[in-house]
Amino acid sequence: MKILFVGLKVGAGLISICNAVKNEFDKMPGVETDYIDIYSENQKMAKFSSEFYYNLIKHIPRLVAFGQNIGYYSSLKAKRGHYFLNRDVEICKVEMMKFIERYKPDIVFTPVNFVAVAMDELIETKQTNIKYIFQMPDFMIAYYSQLLKHCTYLFSSSEEVSKTLINKNFNQQKLKTTGIPIDKKFYEQYDKEDIKRQLNFNADKYILISNGGAGFANNYKLVRNLHDKIGEYYLIVVNGNNKQSKDKIQNFIDKNQIHNVINLGFVNNMTQLMYISDIMIGKCGSSSLCEASAFGLKYIVLNNNLFPEIKNIKFIKKRKAALIAKNIKGIKKALNIFLNDKIKSEEIVENFKHVNIKNNLQIIKDLILQIDR
Repeated sequence: MKILFVGLKVGAGLISICNAVKNEFDKMPGVETDYIDIYSENQKMAKFSSEFYYNLIKHIPRLVAFGQNIGYYSSLKAKRGHYFLNRDVEICKVEMMKFIERYKPDIVFTPVNFVAVAMDELIETKQTNIKYIFQMPDFMIAYYSQLLKHCTYLFSSSEEVSKTLINKNFNQQKLKTTGIPIDKKFYEQYDKEDIKRQLNFNADKYILISNGGAGFANNYKLVRNLHDKIGEYYLIVVNGNNKQSKDKIQNFIDKNQIHNVINLGFVNNMTQLMYISDIMIGKCGSSSLCEASAFGLKYIVLNNNLFPEIKNIKFIKKRKAALIAKNIKGIKKALNIFLNDKIKSEEIVENFKHVNIKNNLQIIKDLILQIDR
């Protein structure tokens, strides 16, 4: 059996989802896997989906969210009509056929909605008969996913999403509520003191600030307003690829001789950083949420008006699984609850632990293996 995993550079969570499942099959006899970025050989679309899109949501997040929200609701009501998605699907069909002919997979696995729509149309028009699986990447209905007819399975992120799909007349036999796959390492036990020694961290308590690989949030503003209000805690700040943010924070640290802030750029050890932290302030990307929930962190969501994170926020809020903050005042209030209200904190953390379906990789792997049989 050959499985082709198809992701997209924009949004590290999509790559994480593919890698989590791919890792389950990599050492399995009789199974071959490959991973591709759908636009790896189309520089124009790659630039649009990463640089241009990032700039849009960084500078006009509310306007982008508004437009995407309209597209989201129209996609639930009507046939495929969203201009950007239409354009992506037409280009994606060409790219997918190229990769299908090259890799000759038996199964395509993707968390990218327009790749799923493209696969559906390719099968509909008899250009391919390859089986494909669509993994819902967020706690919301992805564009036009309810219209998919030819997927072998649609892996839903939650019971709420599954119910919405069923109400939209999606084929229940193809629907499996698996949650969002995350790497097994987030369910393992580690030695906190050993991690601290490896990282040369000397404090006992940590608050982690991380806002994605692109570093969207104003981490400098967070550091400036929080560093002297967290008692015995240390701040670990992950700036991602936002070098300007990292440099600005470092200048602030040096100028004011601040000793309780650990200022980092892009990191590859988020597992360790999450594990030693007690509280996390971050985006509402689904993979980040699920990873933090596996470690039972106290999570403060920065409401940054990014889509589809605004839908994830509604999901989290409904489940009372984290504290939502729109500004510095809200973050201070949330921190005060987590630091001083033990009963409420424990209730929120318990709800947060059940955001995802625990150890769902085995369920996903078994379902995929059944396809081959």
